[in-house]
Amino acid sequence: MESEFKINVYEIMGTSTPAGRTSEEGEPAGDTIQSLILDNWDKYEKISVYLEGVVKMTRPFVDEAFAKLLETHSLDEFNQKLHFPDSNDRTVQSLNDAIKLRLKIIRTQEERRSQG
Repeated sequence: MESEFKINVYEIMGTSTPAGRTSEEGEPAGDTIQSLILDNWDKYEKISVYLEGVVKMTRPFVDEAFAKLLETHSLDEFNQKLHFPDSNDRTVQSLNDAIKLRLKIIRTQEERRSQG
């Protein structure tokens, strides 16, 4: 297993304000980043996500790119695998908000399934 896979969000997205859940007409979006992470999840010990040049990420982008990973991986796995070495307070807050919301959605779905 390789040690580190690096993702530069600004280079991939081509903008300082990444937005959107799904790629349309070839434009990268949150699902682009999520696919890169998932494709490399088992190949690397850690995945470093660099946000240099990114000013603001929309909530749908953050949810799709990062928080939805919690549908297939635990929060512990997420925290051990993903690293955001150059993140600032606003980025961390954005990630935390998206993760909390996604965990709530997952819990609600599980409760409905167990009742149904």
